[in-house]
This record gives sequence, structure tokens and C-alpha cells, in this order.
Amino acid sequence: MSGAGHQPSVALLADHPGFMDNLVRWYEQEWQPYYGERGPGDARADLQSRCNRRRLPIGFVAIQDDRILGTAALDHDATTGRTPSVVGLLVAPDHRRKGVANEMIGFAERLARDLGYDELFMSTGILGELVRRRGWRELGDVGFLNDERGKVYMCPLTLSRSP
Repeated sequence: MSGAGHQPSVALLADHPGFMDNLVRWYEQEWQPYYGERGPGDARADLQSRCNRRRLPIGFVAIQDDRILGTAALDHDATTGRTPSVVGLLVAPDHRRKGVANEMIGFAERLARDLGYDELFMSTGILGELVRRRGWRELGDVGFLNDERGKVYMCPLTLSRSP
């Protein structure tokens, strides 16, 4: 068993299809107006579309002791029109504020760089402090489908590229 300080590993969603049912439930609960019974979204279809390894959209999951702690994807952000963007980032409520989102964002940065992108984007209303600490720059304001407001951030990927 791992200790309390043990960080989760992050892996491609395509390599962990057994988590799909849990992720669908999470999306439907967390974003009920969009993915819920009356919403226009289809959580399963969106998540299944992210089961790619070398082309967008690419989903990934944070795992610890064979438990899923969170998920996100690299994709086109329909809200901002920016590609690639970190989208659908969701951490299980009992694992929030414990480094899971940070691990997933770091994975997204490495993945986008490996795919040849020079910049990575994210629109968020709650993770601004975290991405700023990681060196992301604020680009401006954004409105979400649920009428909430947030910020758009950009991470330059070329500066941290190894020779």
C-alpha cells in the first residue's frame, strides 16, 4: 500500500477502459446541466472519443492503488476555440487539493509537447492559482456554458523542452 504522500500515476484513458463507467457517472454528476438526463451532452460518447494515443482528443486518468482519482483530456476547447487545451479536468471530491490536478496538468504539458505543440491552453474558473504557479500566463476572461466566468491560460511548451 502507498503512503499518504504518494502521488498518483497518470496514464492514457485508452489503456484503462475499465474506468469508463465510473467516469461517465462522475461527468453526469459534476456537470449535470450538460451531461445529466436533460442536458445536451453525452458523457460516454465524449469520453470514448478520447481513447486515442497519438491524436486529439486524448483522455488521461490519475490512478492510485488501482483507484481512479481524476481525469482530463487534451482536445479543442469549444468555449475558447483554442487547441490543444486541457478540457474536462475532474478530480474525485475526496482527492481534491491533494496534488492530483497538478499531476494531470503536468502530464498534459508533457503530452502536448511530445505531440509537437508549442503552446497548451486551459480555461478554468478554479485552477488559476495552480496553473500560474506552473508558469502559465493569463490571456483573458471567458464565459462558460453554465454562465459562470473564468480565465483562459496559456503554457509555453518550447521553453521547457529538453535539447
